Amino acid sequence: MAARLAVGLVMALAMGCAPAAAFAADPLESFNRAMFAVNKGLVDWVIDSAVVHIGPWVPAPVSAGLSNAYANLTEIEMVLDNGLQGKAGGAAASAARFGINSTLGVGGLFDVATRLGLERREENFGTSLCKTGLAPGSYLVLPFVGPTNTVAAVALTAGIAAEVYALSFISTTLAAVDFVVIDLGGSASALRHAKAIPAAGEDLYAVQRDEYRQYIEKGCGPARPAQAHPAIKAEL
Repeated sequence: MAARLAVGLVMALAMGCAPAAAFAADPLESFNRAMFAVNKGLVDWVIDSAVVHIGPWVPAPVSAGLSNAYANLTEIEMVLDNGLQGKAGGAAASAARFGINSTLGVGGLFDVATRLGLERREENFGTSLCKTGLAPGSYLVLPFVGPTNTVAAVALTAGIAAEVYALSFISTTLAAVDFVVIDLGGSASALRHAKAIPAAGEDLYAVQRDEYRQYIEKGCGPARPAQAHPAIKAEL
């Protein structure tokens, strides 16, 4: 997880900080719409089918345990995200939750930490990047991932690769589980959001894009017009 953060930030910095105004535009709309169609097809024909046909056969205790285990694995990311945002208390709480649920909770199958009064401190990677001074880039839709932006995409892609590589030194099985459960599983869950968008005469792509913009602005602040260079201002 630490490798995800370190490599992601380095690569994002290397490509330069996109001005906040860049996110207000959608220069990749043709590509984004094509990827939106791919993702919606994936949701309609694969993800939803699996949920509808397999979900009901999974016993409630098993489903709850798997959900708890997934949430426990993501606590490490909550430690990093809270830390990046300067929330020391949140980072400490997330670390404590991971330690308690991984041990007393039998690998995270049981959420013992919540019963002890330690509530989950949910944060998101996009907001954390903004808190470091990195402005979000242009809107981007990735296949099998969904809505994101160019800066976050570079950081996450490099970070996931570094994370899997680092975990492979501990256990190839652990690296595979992390990639399938956390990365692919999280993406599949996020893609299902497309099904929740009203379909009555609306442009689904535009609605989802606006929702993502609002989500980013909530964590990073609204996009602002790019400021002209002082020398250019003097000439105007």
